[in-house]
Amino acid sequence: MRISTLKWALIPLVLLGGIYLYRTVSLERSFREIPKTVVNFEALKADGSRTDYASEKGTATLIVLSASWCPGCLMEIPMLQKFHQEYGSRGLKILMIDEDENLKVMARFKKAKEMPWTVVHWNYDAMNALGNPGVIPVSYLVDKEDNIDKVFVGDASESELRRRIEKLLGVR
Repeated sequence: MRISTLKWALIPLVLLGGIYLYRTVSLERSFREIPKTVVNFEALKADGSRTDYASEKGTATLIVLSASWCPGCLMEIPMLQKFHQEYGSRGLKILMIDEDENLKVMARFKKAKEMPWTVVHWNYDAMNALGNPGVIPVSYLVDKEDNIDKVFVGDASESELRRRIEKLLGVR
């Protein structure tokens, strides 16, 4: 009787461990290659004008791949708004690459979520520059020399992201 109960108690643990391992391995494999630096790329903003990474970067830049239909992406927006408010004047720039179907949907998403940072529409040059991740949300924290400090695949840890941003900005 005890062995049977123990066996049933272990099954959920084994399943959860398997799911975690699969998710970790599959997310890492979703990239063709994780780049070490960000090369310049161009993209269209919601108003249809062109911009490029070099024009949008700061002392620290958080490049966020997102979409209006992505639940994980939507959950990150309040954290991004907080970071923009706290660190924007200190040199943090947020550059969101939106993966919605067109500029009109992207513009509505930007307005509805009150995103004050630059939002650009995805394109193949941008995706190639970022290693072609096959999943969102993905966030790249980049230093002023365009070196990628950390790539967050899936939900970004607010405390780790905050610590790394502060380090790049020389805060504290």
